[in-house]
Amino acid sequence: MSTVANLEAAHRNQVAPRVYAYDLEALPWRETPRGTAREKAVRRDNERGLFLGLITFDPMSRSGLHQHLGTASSYFLAGSLTDHQATTREGHVGINLRGATHDAVTYGGATLVSRLEGPVVIPDGGLAIHPHADQGPVRNHHPETPPDITIELERTLAIGTRFAGVVRRPLFDYAGTGDVRRMCCLTLWPGGGARAVRHSALTDLFVLSGDLRVDGVVVHGPSFVIVEPDTAVTISTQYGCSLLAWAEGPAVSEEDPGAELYGFN
Repeated sequence: MSTVANLEAAHRNQVAPRVYAYDLEALPWRETPRGTAREKAVRRDNERGLFLGLITFDPMSRSGLHQHLGTASSYFLAGSLTDHQATTREGHVGINLRGATHDAVTYGGATLVSRLEGPVVIPDGGLAIHPHADQGPVRNHHPETPPDITIELERTLAIGTRFAGVVRRPLFDYAGTGDVRRMCCLTLWPGGGARAVRHSALTDLFVLSGDLRVDGVVVHGPSFVIVEPDTAVTISTQYGCSLLAWAEGPAVSEEDPGAELYGFN
C-alpha cells in the first residue's frame, strides 16, 4: 500500500456501513511538485487520473501549463485564479471540460476543493501542481473553446425538493461530457434532511459548514463524506448545513420513489 493510501486510511472514519468521512482539519497538507501549492487528498488514483481533495496556492504562484483529459470541477473557498480566459473567484465553481488547456496564476493565493475525473497531461520537461500528471505532448485541438465554465454559486436558482427542509442549487449537469452525473449544492435547514435515500452510484459530499448527521453520526465542516454505490443512508442536520455534492447516479428515497436528491429528474 502506498504512503498516500496509508495516510488516507489513517484519517478515514466509517460513519455508517459503506459511508466514510474525512475531517479536513485533521488531514495534513502535502507538497505538490511545483512547491508553491499543497494538497489534502482523500482520493488519488494515478492510473485513472482521479483526485478528490483540497488544493491551496501560495500568493504570486502558477499552476503550471496542463491539459485536462477528463472533467474537472472546483469550488473556490478563498482567493482567485486567472488564466487566459477569465478569473475565477471565491464563491465560484470552475469547471474544466476534456481538452481544456491553461496555466492559471494566483496573485493573492487561492484555496479550492477539487474533483478530477480524468488524467492531466503536462509538457515534457514541464512542472504542474498535479502529482499524478503524465508527461507528454499537449495538443489543444480546439483552442477556440474556453478552458473554463464559471458559475457563481449564490446566483444559481435555489430549488425546493421533496425532502423536508432541503433546498438544491444545480451547478453542473455534465451535458456534453458523455457522463450522466450531477454537481449541486444542498442547503439543509435546521431540522431538515432526507431519510433512507439509496445512492445508486458513487457520491462525494463536501460539508462546507454546519452539522451533517449521517445515520445519526455528526460530521462537521470542513469534511468529505464518501457514499459507496448501492448504499441507503439518512442525512439530516440539527442546526443547519451546507454541502457540495458530486453524484455519479441518482439517489432515490426508499419511502417516496418519486423523490430524488441530486437533480436527476
